[in-house]
Amino acid sequence: MTGPLADPRSDDAATVRVLHVDDDDAFLDLTATYLERIDDAFEVKSERDLAGALDALATEPIDCVVSDYDMPGTDGLSLLQRVRDRGVEVPFVLFTGKGSEEIASEAISAGATDYIQKRGGNDRYEVLANRVRNAVDQHRSRVALAASQERLSRFIDQSPLGTIEYDDAFRIVRVNPAAEEILGYEESELLGGTWLPFVPEPAHRHVAALERDLLSDKGGYQSVNENVRSDGERIRCAWHNQVVTDADGEVIGVFSQFEDVTEAEARKREIERTNAVLSTALDTLPVGMLIEDGDRQVIQVNERLYDQFELDGDPSTAAGRDCRELAVELSQRFADPEGFVERIETLVENRRPVDDERLALADGDTLILTYRPIDLPDGDGHLWAYRTAGRAD
Repeated sequence: MTGPLADPRSDDAATVRVLHVDDDDAFLDLTATYLERIDDAFEVKSERDLAGALDALATEPIDCVVSDYDMPGTDGLSLLQRVRDRGVEVPFVLFTGKGSEEIASEAISAGATDYIQKRGGNDRYEVLANRVRNAVDQHRSRVALAASQERLSRFIDQSPLGTIEYDDAFRIVRVNPAAEEILGYEESELLGGTWLPFVPEPAHRHVAALERDLLSDKGGYQSVNENVRSDGERIRCAWHNQVVTDADGEVIGVFSQFEDVTEAEARKREIERTNAVLSTALDTLPVGMLIEDGDRQVIQVNERLYDQFELDGDPSTAAGRDCRELAVELSQRFADPEGFVERIETLVENRRPVDDERLALADGDTLILTYRPIDLPDGDGHLWAYRTAGRAD
């Protein structure tokens, strides 16, 4: 991207495009030759005046500007000002024969990256090349870091998960909109503070210990805890806390992401209670019971059915079994095994209720089958009941 508001840089990270501005043609040629010889990543574009320099910045990707100070009708500081006014923040090196400390100070104060005098032998080009390379590398690193931080900031702000960022002293430095909504606090109410407002008092010591462990281990921690909203409502949240460190292992910050799982936890407890009641009820029935889902997977089976068919194993571990395979296994107890399997498949396909259908067993006894198609929260299902009728006539 180029233009007056752009920050033009090379599209190729291996290339360093240098714009050199000087009114001396011979010096322009000499500088370009030396720089490209010293560092083969350099591509030098030469311009003799302000207009040409500004046009190059507006239309080409430039990584660094190297400018003379004293030029006809202008000077390097004026060019620097024009460059910065256009929003271009690439490194700017003043490379001039003027040796005044006053000019050097003024250049740095005006936003120049560096100031180098032209006087000296050919080693001045080595100095210039090193300064340009360092300035470009640092600038690219800053731009990359800023872009990374911007992406992180956008991700946090748009994340559906509540996110709280702490500094290395565990003081809150950021609260995203999702966290505001979950906890009921505005970001301004929490910035600079700690987790105390939204952690119940009985849990303070536990969370303080967790804080110490996180900073000590520099790792992550997951938990489901009770929290307090600004209006006093108690909620349960699932938290994931992660310490972020730099290359030297020093703590940069701590990120806590969380979501309100109050309803999900309540539903889970209700399902567990319902399953416990259902399991107890099924085990007290005098008939064998089997419940399967629309994918023909066992949901629940009682002990009575295991006894009727002399099955090995524990009924509590049957959930998830393939009912097609189970039907084949059960069929071996019937006088017509293939007919039993085919009948089961037909009932599943038709989904029509059946009451008191008599099925002959291989040993002469009879089982009475009742079938009901059922509706489950996530789709169709099937309920089977078998009771013993005794020997067939």
